[in-house]
Amino acid sequence: MIRVKNSAEGAEISISGNIVDDQEGNSMEWWRGEGNTGGYEWPSNIKKQLDAIDDEQPLTIYINSDGGSVAAGVAIANMVARHKGPTTAVVDGWACSVATQIFFAADTCCIPSNAYLMIHKPSCALYGDASDLAKAIEMLDTIQDGLESTYNKAAKDGVTPEQVHDMVEQATWLTGESAAQYFNVEVTEATQTAASVSDAFRAAAGRCKDIPQKIRALLERKEDCKPVPDDTEAAEEERKTMNMQVAIALALAEGE
Repeated sequence: MIRVKNSAEGAEISISGNIVDDQEGNSMEWWRGEGNTGGYEWPSNIKKQLDAIDDEQPLTIYINSDGGSVAAGVAIANMVARHKGPTTAVVDGWACSVATQIFFAADTCCIPSNAYLMIHKPSCALYGDASDLAKAIEMLDTIQDGLESTYNKAAKDGVTPEQVHDMVEQATWLTGESAAQYFNVEVTEATQTAASVSDAFRAAAGRCKDIPQKIRALLERKEDCKPVPDDTEAAEEERKTMNMQVAIALALAEGE
């Protein structure tokens, strides 16, 4: 969901959900109806919101995203970086994977002590011969270098590129307090804001390493509380929506 709020003091944008490429995002909006993002974010939709904002005014970006497409996430991050007015990024629940690129694109990065960042290696799915696989490895290494360059720019004095590389290699989860040990972030007071434990993320959760137990508990609790659908037309439509979300999530998890 994207919500834009304009005021005399500045503009606010909320980025909440999985990040997909324009093709997937525009197709989902066509399927669901204009303005209905279905809990996904994509570059052209973010640009549309930014185009409606005075480029000189302060901009606050609230993030609660599982990550997704590297290309789409980096594109959104570059849009934030190009905004002429001062920018502030705030993690509402978590900023995972490529969503951290958007977070660190802002001039000021704020995260509550009980919110999360997660950084990890990019991945992809493909088939082919040995040459194809070798090219894929080279591509992923290049992408990882680009992602790590953002983290290195945001790193505190004394944090080495080797430390950043090790965190990416190990798929590292950081609370606000632990993130402040490595990156130039402002840690704010803990809030009760919950991360979006989306069905799409649950489908991809098995591919993410070392998910903190508190987050796993949220995933399990949401599954336990999920209502049993009836045989109405609305329930059938919801099942179709869920199937599409799961299929997209599995594809995105391979591309993070």
